Amino acid sequence: MRITILRGALFAFLLLSSAAILYTTAQNIRMAESLADQALESTALSLSTSAEMELRAGHGQAGDHMQQLFSDRVVAYALIAHEDGKILFHTNPYLVGSSLGGEGLTEWLKSGKASGGRIILKTGLPAFQFNYPLHRPNGEAELLRLVLHTTPADRIISRSQRMWWTVGLVLGILWTLGILFERMFIRQFRLREELDKKERMALIGQMTAVLAHEIRNALGGIKGYAQWIGEKMDPADPKKTGVGFVLKGTDRIESLVNDLLLFSRDETYAVISLEPDPLIREALEQEASFWEGKVDLSVEPGTAFRGDRGKMTRALSNGIQNALQSMGKDGTLRLAVCSEGRWVEIRIEDSGPGIPKEEFPLLFVPFHTTKTSGTGLGLAYSKKIIEGMGGTITLFNRPEGAGACLSIRLPRAERN
Repeated sequence: MRITILRGALFAFLLLSSAAILYTTAQNIRMAESLADQALESTALSLSTSAEMELRAGHGQAGDHMQQLFSDRVVAYALIAHEDGKILFHTNPYLVGSSLGGEGLTEWLKSGKASGGRIILKTGLPAFQFNYPLHRPNGEAELLRLVLHTTPADRIISRSQRMWWTVGLVLGILWTLGILFERMFIRQFRLREELDKKERMALIGQMTAVLAHEIRNALGGIKGYAQWIGEKMDPADPKKTGVGFVLKGTDRIESLVNDLLLFSRDETYAVISLEPDPLIREALEQEASFWEGKVDLSVEPGTAFRGDRGKMTRALSNGIQNALQSMGKDGTLRLAVCSEGRWVEIRIEDSGPGIPKEEFPLLFVPFHTTKTSGTGLGLAYSKKIIEGMGGTITLFNRPEGAGACLSIRLPRAERN
């Protein structure tokens, strides 16, 4: 739960940070574009004002000074047109006297408002067109049209748009660091939980070992005395049946105590290279000698693995025993061994009813059992020793049909 909350908080922070960075970058780029257009408009307005002052100084005549004024390389071209559309001045002298088209021009001149915007020239180049109402000394209004090259402004916009690459790199680094932090923190958190769990289990193991020894000592006296009484009693004595129940009870408690001692002790492992076929056959001999069902064994060649022989036999016997108990007197027990890269997998499959969904979280929990005569330590002990040998153990329902499957994976033995 705490891991989920941490992940949610971290990813929420990363999302909010990324959104803030993207929004700020977009706003900065829009501002750069707006400032570039404002710079073009300011340049056009400055040139238009200078042209108007030049006309006033020249008594309404656009002379050489006007040509010089618009000779700036930022100016694509400039013209002055009468309200009927006739061009009175043009930076290209050959266009003087031609018609611009006066439709709507009179109304625009009456408004007296300058306006500008981006256009595309016939050459395909971008430009900024600025229309300015030019007032001559005699009071007549004419159109001054300035068309400016936008290359300097576009260069500024292009540079500002390169910020997206920087932002992309920053976001990549931010998310990479965030994910690395999440992995490291979660790993440390899980290691801490695992260490705490091991410490608790070690403490429980110590307490269990002490209690089991004390119980076994007391149990030995009870069992020995019950056996002595049973031997002294006449076989026809009805009380002998009660003594038999006592002995069965002591045997049951003794078995439980032995399981507790086995589960609680610190294990040592004699890990060697093992061939799976003889181990499985030995476990089958112990558990399935008198079983009436069908046994199907398949062992892939070259599947030697590393493990402790005695502990592997116990784990296999426990898995086979559980499978047989789930099927009853009849069914099909399938055992298969195959290699998967650096792992060897041993699968024990049965044709029983399978595992209820509500039991999955408790499968390897010590002392949890659904059997009336079980201790709940078989699977827990198998998990302990398999993981102690560097392997993994899982139990799940078969996806292709009825029954369950116990999968044991251990490191593959190196080939000589």
